[in-house]
Amino acid sequence: MFTRLQLCQFTAVLKFVIEQLVSHVIVSELELYSVIQKLSIKDRTGIWKLVAARINSSPAEVHDYFFNTWQLQFYQDPNRYKQELKDLFYSQVSYSKDAKEAIKYTIEAFKTQFPNHNCNERQLYQILYRYAVTKPRKEQMKLEKQLSFKCTEPHNSVLSAFYL
Repeated sequence: MFTRLQLCQFTAVLKFVIEQLVSHVIVSELELYSVIQKLSIKDRTGIWKLVAARINSSPAEVHDYFFNTWQLQFYQDPNRYKQELKDLFYSQVSYSKDAKEAIKYTIEAFKTQFPNHNCNERQLYQILYRYAVTKPRKEQMKLEKQLSFKCTEPHNSVLSAFYL
């Protein structure tokens, strides 16, 4: 977990490290993000180590903060499109062999149908995964409730007389 000081230093240090790497002055955070996205995985790995050393943190912590928090400022909140995602997902489920495939096709369909909705793919996946997991669970709970109700009702006349 980053301290307040590390959070304040993160963007400035990241910008400094990237500018040194690409020999180019970066004007905005959006440009910084764009440059990072174009780097190879090998170069990105080195970035996390350099930033971590400068802000007194671990490379894993820097990496996780970048991907789980910092980069999300450049995307729209996918929760705004939950209904569209849900509708697309349930339309894909019947055509897909499993939930993973349905999620993949739903993300592709979402990007095609709504090209102006700039959402982070990982967040889209998380929302859709919840749909894949919760619907079957709700159906299972409903069935369990029906079965337990049926098991507690008296079914023959001997038991019926006993309960009266």
